[in-house]
Amino acid sequence: MQPKVFFYVQHLWGVGHVYRASRIARAMARHGFDVHLIWGGTRLPGFNLEGVKTRYLTPVRTSDVSFSQLLHEDLRPFTKEDENVRRAMLLELFDEIVPDIVITEAYPFGRRQMRFELLPLMERIHASSNRPLVIASIRDIMQEGRKEKRVSESVSLIEQFYDLVLVHGDERFAAISDSLQGTESFRDKIRYTGLVTPTPSDEALSTLAPSNVLVSVGGGAFGQALTRAAVQAMQYSRHYPSGWVVSAGTELADDEYETLQAGCQSGMRIVRHVPGLVNAMKETGVSVSHAGYNTVADIFRSGCRAVLCPYADGNETEQLRRTQIMERAGLAVALAPDHLTPQLLASAVDKAATCPPSVHHFDLDGAENTARIVLEEFKSLKLA
Repeated sequence: MQPKVFFYVQHLWGVGHVYRASRIARAMARHGFDVHLIWGGTRLPGFNLEGVKTRYLTPVRTSDVSFSQLLHEDLRPFTKEDENVRRAMLLELFDEIVPDIVITEAYPFGRRQMRFELLPLMERIHASSNRPLVIASIRDIMQEGRKEKRVSESVSLIEQFYDLVLVHGDERFAAISDSLQGTESFRDKIRYTGLVTPTPSDEALSTLAPSNVLVSVGGGAFGQALTRAAVQAMQYSRHYPSGWVVSAGTELADDEYETLQAGCQSGMRIVRHVPGLVNAMKETGVSVSHAGYNTVADIFRSGCRAVLCPYADGNETEQLRRTQIMERAGLAVALAPDHLTPQLLASAVDKAATCPPSVHHFDLDGAENTARIVLEEFKSLKLA
């Protein structure tokens, strides 16, 4: 019988972690799991969910990186009544599916805004006569400086409800204890999976001609300062004064995209999206991007030379730490966000262009490893 997986994923602002979760879900399906992906955010086109059963909750999002207010898709406030309805939907799905394994992406170290439904879910699981294996799925570098009250809350939830904490990273690159407080309390529950990167079957062929410089900002929700600087930077580059491709992101408003197009220089292309990003990176001289988990995973998989300009608004620390690690290891040229000007960006590109190709030995098979770890733990639980 296929073990049934109840995989809760909620995106509120950015969508990067949804890529990681979808890759993990597909790998688990390939390994024989019956995967039910519980999708709590807005529906996003273009995600490969082959072999995965996707169940949609009433979508909820937030308006900015403060995550201070939950909203509907049309930006109406998400009320207490709305919370009650969604909580009932989630619990009904749990009762219907009767999973063998429950995975929560980010929670209880993130998605605290969703505790109105996740705490009742944990309580329902705890009261189950045939309790499933419960797993937290987190990235390798977490937001730092959490208040002691929040740390204690997360640790208590792990101790009370969770069997495993899967860290989707390589400890040689980043130890979770360096950015997440309280790990000494549940060290025995932590498993490193390796970095979740695109598998060869995920790596769609690039539709772009090879470029000298490829600037990518993911969906574009956070990337417009980098995009605006990149549009002006090409003229200052000594190594690559032409052949730049700038991806503005699918979430950029149409009028802003048209403004970028109007300011485009000869020798530069501005596009909405880069299909087959990993293969496009393989065919570029230098990649320029933020330092989110998935982008750095793509850089590792492609082996390209890279400039990283970390996103650091709203007291964000994750990308700053990842950039520092990459720079110290000689895997990227760093450009501080407060130094982001066209001239300094061009200088960073020129510096990266003269660097030797990056070499690393990090585990990049995080999705497949996750499926194997979960299967082993599930079998051990059944034998216990």
